[in-house]
Amino acid sequence: MDVAEANNTGREYAPSEFRGRSLLILASAVGLSTGMTATMFYSMGTLIPSIQAEFGWNRGDISLAVTIMTVGLFLSGPLAGKLCDRFGAAAVGTFSLLAYALAVVAMTFLVRTLEVFWAFYFFIAVLGAGSTPIVLVRPISAVFQKRRGLALGIALTGAGVAGFWVPILVSSVIEGLGWRAAYYALAATAVVAAPLVWVGFRSVERNPADTAASLMQQGMTADEARRTPIYWLLTVMALTMAVGIAGVVVHLVPLFRDLGDTPGDAARTASIVGLSSVLGRIAVGMLLDRFAPTLVSMVILILAAVGIILLWGAGLQYAVLSVALLGLAAGAEIDLLAYLTARYFGRRAYGAIYGWQYSVFALGYGLSPFLVGRLRDHFGSYDIALVCSAGLMALAALATLWIEPANRGTARLQHSHQ
Repeated sequence: MDVAEANNTGREYAPSEFRGRSLLILASAVGLSTGMTATMFYSMGTLIPSIQAEFGWNRGDISLAVTIMTVGLFLSGPLAGKLCDRFGAAAVGTFSLLAYALAVVAMTFLVRTLEVFWAFYFFIAVLGAGSTPIVLVRPISAVFQKRRGLALGIALTGAGVAGFWVPILVSSVIEGLGWRAAYYALAATAVVAAPLVWVGFRSVERNPADTAASLMQQGMTADEARRTPIYWLLTVMALTMAVGIAGVVVHLVPLFRDLGDTPGDAARTASIVGLSSVLGRIAVGMLLDRFAPTLVSMVILILAAVGIILLWGAGLQYAVLSVALLGLAAGAEIDLLAYLTARYFGRRAYGAIYGWQYSVFALGYGLSPFLVGRLRDHFGSYDIALVCSAGLMALAALATLWIEPANRGTARLQHSHQ
């Protein structure tokens, strides 16, 4: 069942959807940029050498903290969605930003062993679940219809911007004040963002005309969606593209340092992933509103596979191009899942359906850095990890080829039962 046709009428009036909603988009973007997944994920690669130097833990064990964080998100994400439904995105998002920031500060005082380090990342994930797209893009999906792709792309640039500013901020603070001060700086950004999220989201929640739009949208129930092949194709796509790209992005700085880059140059080159993801999110959002979303998805995923192969085959020679291609995919992944979920299943049970797809994606994102770190520790280089990652991105692209045929098959089956 493709519900996109219901949203295609009146497309010429789509620009009016942005009127009066600039504060909403800004709040979502800033919240995502300073949210738990963005800051804790993009900072790990830059923090690894300093943490390793102080405690002597290997890179795979340190990277496992991100895996544990995403397990915590996988378990707590559905609860965050339910709380959002009951109390609103403004309350849940604001509380989550403040709570995870406090947990980050506490971690720097209490961490002494690897197990405590892991436990804090899990605890941070539970408290920070409300500062992820599970909550912070829901108002966007509820309000926008004709230009949902572009609106999601603009809002989610916040997470892409984090890929630029987080490594640079962390690297600069570590050089002058150490890794603990870098965590303090990240926590401070979340505290600063919290009031904006509250004000921006409340501006929409007070407007009945906006909040009623999602209630009027038809679509599948969660049980109906789970019985379609598209649901599981999206799950395969979510898992393979997350595992395929996340570990490479997290380990860019250590990878470049292994290849001979200085810490500063490695961080600057890796930061390109953030700039590229910003452009990718906006461009992909516009393309999703105009062209077949499966075709757009396939092209982006193939380009990411090419970027990883370039890192494997050419090293630093084409590092900037490789990171830029990775950034395009890293910027578009969540957008693609959110858009495809709304397109093929509607918004009747959007939270439950997207909650599952995002949770699988988050779990893969957390597992990948640990696997890449383990492979590097075992083989002494990142070569095997890069080859495996490129293969997974190709598999994700292949999954997109089956979505439209599966959609047509589902539509024929539903028609035959009418």
